[in-house]
Amino acid sequence: MAFLHRSAAVVGIYTSEQGRFLKRSSTSLQIEAIKGALDDAGLGLDDVDGIVAPITMEAAGLRLPSPQHWAAQLGGKALTYTDSAGGHLGAQKAAAAIAAGFAKVIVLVHGKADLEIGPRGKLNQTVHADPWESMAWGGYMAPWYAMWAKRYMHEFGVTSEDMAQVPVIHRHHATLNPASLMGSRGDLTAENVLDSRMIADPLHLLDCALDNDGGWAIVIASADVARDCRREPIWIIGGGEAADSDLYMTIDAPWIRREGSAARKVGEIAFAQAGITRDDVDVANLYDCFSITFLRDLEELGFCELGEAAHYVRAGHTRLGGSMPCNTDGGLLSNSHNGNPTGMMAIEVVRQLRGEAGARQVPDARIGLAFSQGAAVHGVCGTVVLAKD
Repeated sequence: MAFLHRSAAVVGIYTSEQGRFLKRSSTSLQIEAIKGALDDAGLGLDDVDGIVAPITMEAAGLRLPSPQHWAAQLGGKALTYTDSAGGHLGAQKAAAAIAAGFAKVIVLVHGKADLEIGPRGKLNQTVHADPWESMAWGGYMAPWYAMWAKRYMHEFGVTSEDMAQVPVIHRHHATLNPASLMGSRGDLTAENVLDSRMIADPLHLLDCALDNDGGWAIVIASADVARDCRREPIWIIGGGEAADSDLYMTIDAPWIRREGSAARKVGEIAFAQAGITRDDVDVANLYDCFSITFLRDLEELGFCELGEAAHYVRAGHTRLGGSMPCNTDGGLLSNSHNGNPTGMMAIEVVRQLRGEAGARQVPDARIGLAFSQGAAVHGVCGTVVLAKD
């Protein structure tokens, strides 16, 4: 897919207010985000001819808006590209669709309000009715990541204190991000993480992502449109999506495979498309729904060897000032997790490449990587490589 290279660019981004129990509807957050991202790009609703609306737990309740809904919301114009995304962003396929001439301007959007995603969530036992599925009985996601973490610790001698370095670093980044939900609470220590209540052994409260409401949108445009937009284009130069067999219902042995998972596959595809190496990445935002997830992301994407991520983090590589600062907005652990936060991973990278990150800005950032995953510990994955001129 070499044709992806600089044929489409991110030209607009927007994040709504993020918070617990916003007095909003999901639809109002989505519409606000779309209009905000289009305004950022200097485009209007009439310019949009494609949409990617990520799937959420609300969609599992059979309330996923149809393509016709979005055509109506966008002014009644025929949409020539529609897609949905689960644990991946969908930016790669949107860029490929633009390169193939199916559309010129595609919006990626998500918004969630009044819908808890944890075991207390009101859809948990009505949607998850399969008796083999842990979510039907209140287990939800944390026990699966906890088992993953326990196995990882057993195989590679990693400790809870090692894993605690992830939320410590990401909280520090959040303190430099005025929009983050947790930054105002100040820095963390490893002791703070280990002293927080146990959610599912070995994961403590501060090892776990937030659950909040909020919306976001990203506008992707063809090269000819992008060059006339209000903001400088941030080019999509590589990306990939892959699905594995894990779905919070089974554990295929060995769970931690030496040959890698879907996460490794999307990294290999994206770096090959972009024509870069891992050393070329200036800034990254990797999915950190739990501290263990971030460590495994680093390994699967090839930034370090299997079992070495804790050492990589301790060495300071992912901190601001390190060789590859990660999750500079605070990530899902300290910035926001709004149900389907896949766009948040890419939006922070775009802000970094634009030079708009303020106190958390990575100097001279030119190439960034966003990685998202979901629907299992590494079951559905997507990555996108972004670059500025």
